[in-house]
Amino acid sequence: MGILAAPHDPVQRSSMNGRDGIAARLRAWHDEATALRFFYSRSLGGLVQSGRGSIAMLDETALTIDAGGSTLLVMLAGAAYDDTPQIFFTPDLDSHFQVAGISISLGNHDWLFFFPDEVPLTALSVRNALR
Repeated sequence: MGILAAPHDPVQRSSMNGRDGIAARLRAWHDEATALRFFYSRSLGGLVQSGRGSIAMLDETALTIDAGGSTLLVMLAGAAYDDTPQIFFTPDLDSHFQVAGISISLGNHDWLFFFPDEVPLTALSVRNALR
């Protein structure tokens, strides 16, 4: 697992542990219309979008996320890809859990994270403890 930087055609160029693995997983999620969760955040704040959807279009320059009643267009020029699990915190910040997925640092410094529509068991136990 690691970071992948590909300024022009990140999805077409890709090693089994690096570019190929990430690109193949994105293509599989697209081809199979896999239900995904996503987080999109602006580098300077102001917008945080999260939800469920699928990758409706994917090529070397852009992707679109079909999120039910809306579509999010994401330009991929200058993007860096990472498949290292990301850390998410509980609302009270007392605990955290890791989520496996694909992180995309965009050329404009925004951030997009995709993961399959599954919730880690640690998140469920923390969520239930908060009720």
